[in-house]
Amino acid sequence: MTRAIVLLSALGLLALPARAGRVLAVLSSDSPHYRRAFDGFQSAWGSSVPFVVLGRDRVPEPPGAVVAFGSRAALRRWPAGTRLVACLAPGARPEAAARIDLLPEPVLLMTRMKELLPDLRVLRVLWSSDAESDSVGEFVRAAARQGLAARSEQILRPEELPERLRSLRGRADAVWLMPDPALVNARDFAILREYAAAARVPFLAPTEGLARLGATATLAAPFREAGRAAAEALRAQERGEPLRRSLQPA
Repeated sequence: MTRAIVLLSALGLLALPARAGRVLAVLSSDSPHYRRAFDGFQSAWGSSVPFVVLGRDRVPEPPGAVVAFGSRAALRRWPAGTRLVACLAPGARPEAAARIDLLPEPVLLMTRMKELLPDLRVLRVLWSSDAESDSVGEFVRAAARQGLAARSEQILRPEELPERLRSLRGRADAVWLMPDPALVNARDFAILREYAAAARVPFLAPTEGLARLGATATLAAPFREAGRAAAEALRAQERGEPLRRSLQPA
């Protein structure tokens, strides 16, 4: 019996590196956000996982599963049969991929906003990419069910943003920036932050990093927690469970 226990223990130890070898992490860039998410993934996965950074490293043939951090990595062409988890990839909806959303479902998101801003009546929703259209529509409908007016404000070209914001003066109780890569950049964020300060309206941001840079608040989950959810999603894939997963902020 003792010998059997020792043998099983040895097999268990051997299983860890073999399990890690079935997964490749691919980061769209060397962003600290992706690094934090990857750290969370690796911690939850329970063993060391090899990773590459697009544009810096050669991308090897995937060993069976890929955890993609960012839209560029998620939308890359992967061999047929590769299990894919897309993390921190707003607007990227590759087929047959588990997708980790930083934001809660629209109804819960509106509930959180009302808790944060009890006097909220009119919310301006800023977005740009057509890929966000469905998400914006769901958000607007969820707001209406709670008696709130969420007004869609699509910014088709970056140069439109300052004038659009000037037109909102006195017509918004708060502004919400969708997690849209086309708008979540240093230039547009600075314009939004200055507008919110001058108009004295809350500016709600979709990531924890933007809150630290001056947004009024964020309603998204931390990057590290997104990475932990990616590990859970990959395990679910291996068990043959449904591929979609929405991460709910704590």
